[in-house]
Amino acid sequence: LIGICELASRCNEVIEVTAPWRLAKGGFQGELDVVVYQLCEALRVIAILVSPVLPRAAHRIFDQLNWKMDLSGKEERFSLADAKWGGLADGHVVGKPVPLFPRIEAD
Repeated sequence: LIGICELASRCNEVIEVTAPWRLAKGGFQGELDVVVYQLCEALRVIAILVSPVLPRAAHRIFDQLNWKMDLSGKEERFSLADAKWGGLADGHVVGKPVPLFPRIEAD
């Protein structure tokens, strides 16, 4: 799980460094497409890797990514091979983003 958390932290770093909102406002569509694809693909991989311990969260990520995978004949489980980079096709359209976990407010 530590490696998965590190990957998620790297995704946050990519967001901070690349500032996709600035790419969008600046008209840098090609660069934006690359960044968004890489982040979506990383989230797909993270969801596969956490699916044994956080199945509902993983499936909510899959739903938001608009990603379906045929698990028939695989005992309804993912394998490490399923987390291979490149599972989302170029031009893949994602679903509507919604928070996965409720925000915890500190008192």
